[in-house]
Amino acid sequence: MRRPPLDLRELLVVRVIASEGSIHGAARMMGGKQSAISRSLRLLEERLGVHLFRRTSSGAKLTPAGAAFLKEANELLDGTARLYEHTRRWSVGENGIVSVGLQGSLPPGRVSDMLEPYRMTEPGISFAWQDATRQDLLQALKEGAIDLAVMTLPLPGAGVASVPLWSDRVVAVMSVEHPIAQSGTASWAELHGATFLIGKDDIGLELGALLERKMRQAGYAPRIQPEAMRSLRVIAVVANGESIALLPDAWLAFLPSSIRERIAVVEVADGDGFPHFAYGAAWRQAVCPPAARKVIRFLEQQATTF
Repeated sequence: MRRPPLDLRELLVVRVIASEGSIHGAARMMGGKQSAISRSLRLLEERLGVHLFRRTSSGAKLTPAGAAFLKEANELLDGTARLYEHTRRWSVGENGIVSVGLQGSLPPGRVSDMLEPYRMTEPGISFAWQDATRQDLLQALKEGAIDLAVMTLPLPGAGVASVPLWSDRVVAVMSVEHPIAQSGTASWAELHGATFLIGKDDIGLELGALLERKMRQAGYAPRIQPEAMRSLRVIAVVANGESIALLPDAWLAFLPSSIRERIAVVEVADGDGFPHFAYGAAWRQAVCPPAARKVIRFLEQQATTF
């Protein structure tokens, strides 16, 4: 690769001589020797094959060629300063691309709504999004494939830090014709004889695990029927039958009105209060880019308002 024909110091020498009006003044301004500044200018002019300054008894004045050179040199020097500052901002988190992993059970739009004020006030930060299962997100964090993830808590194992953001209550959804549809609240024991439909997606896996845990704590083995469809589609099946489905209450808003009119929502109470999914931001403890750390701090502040 060929070396560039000009270096930044040569451009700076021309700028300072023009600004100070003499080589002597430029040497004083740059903290160097006059002979060194004069030699640098002379070698530059020899390579260019043209005089940039006209030497007079009162100093140095730009020639027409020198004026044209200085105009271009100023643009290059100013551009270099902008490049330096723009890149340096990455080190303190003012610029950067933050890779965010989202667990499949997250309500659509929840995280982007939380981050929208940050994106507006920090234009140097952009986000790259990735949907994945909880297990895949944990693996991606450990491998450094993503900077942070928003997923259900608590997190297993060491090496990953987290901060809680919000929680969604898990409710039972059934047809309005179901015998307990109008009860408002039911215990797990009261639901033990029902058949629960569970979707095949990530949220279905989590809901199935929660159902197993809660039913067994109540002393019952749940009746689970896996469905080869996503959890939201399961609700349409439940609306037309006698089965029950579980769903985070935040997801109810995404059901079409034709479905909402045919379902009843019943809160499930147990010894711990009400079942819920707790969500949080997770990141690697050992390595976390400055831009990602700033985003995490912002999310932590936003957690109290959502």
